[in-house]
Amino acid sequence: MFKKDRSAIIVRLARILLCLTLGVFVTSCSVFAFEKVTMVPLAIPGAEYVGSDTCIACHENEYKYFQLSEHASVTIALSEEEQEEGDQAEGCETCHGPGSLHVEARGYTNNIIRADAETACFTCHLDIKAKFMLQHHHPVLEGKMFCNDCHDMHGSDVRATGGAMLLSTGSPMVLRQDEKCFKCHSDLRGPYVFEHEAMREGCVICHNPHGSISDKLLVAGQTITCIRCHIEDRHGQVHHHYACIDCHTKVHGSNNARSSLRY
Repeated sequence: MFKKDRSAIIVRLARILLCLTLGVFVTSCSVFAFEKVTMVPLAIPGAEYVGSDTCIACHENEYKYFQLSEHASVTIALSEEEQEEGDQAEGCETCHGPGSLHVEARGYTNNIIRADAETACFTCHLDIKAKFMLQHHHPVLEGKMFCNDCHDMHGSDVRATGGAMLLSTGSPMVLRQDEKCFKCHSDLRGPYVFEHEAMREGCVICHNPHGSISDKLLVAGQTITCIRCHIEDRHGQVHHHYACIDCHTKVHGSNNARSSLRY
């Protein structure tokens, strides 16, 4: 009797599991449905593309660095007819729109697009726009910051050896990228007598500068962020009901020689 009851329970559980699996499968099909995103070049009525080389005449300094950047190689294809005519958005005009009217007017600024996050950056960087929509983020979408507060769109932060418009990893770029952070977070600059070694890797080793689901723009939860490096530290097994930062309050570094918790 007991074996029959157990068999019946197993069969019921198997049916429930099958129904749940089918439900998850059907739901996921609708949740992950997406529409293809088409990149459309910026348009200015009556203007035509003149090419980045035309821009050098007035913007020589910007172009000097721009040609070393990733942005210089960007090309947005237009319709097949326009491509056949050799008309396409590339380089400067992918962000500022076609420049013929601007050139004819000798640099008059009302007939060229003054690029901002919505009109230029987020046309390509949709993954970054998504990060700014997370619950913890720098206030770019709110209009309190702009991308060029941290990035130089024309590439003066880039070197011929490579880079990602500022956020490259490793020396000597680390120092320079952190300078962007210290413009606002000057209280964390240091130097400290007792430095947190993670700071040598730069702010982005612990923080995602665009947005995060974790407080303080951390790349993970507070404790998880710490044990990504301190994996062999066993005292967390004893103090597992505390977060690391409950005791180690000066995570960026300190000048306190008296305490065993120097950071």
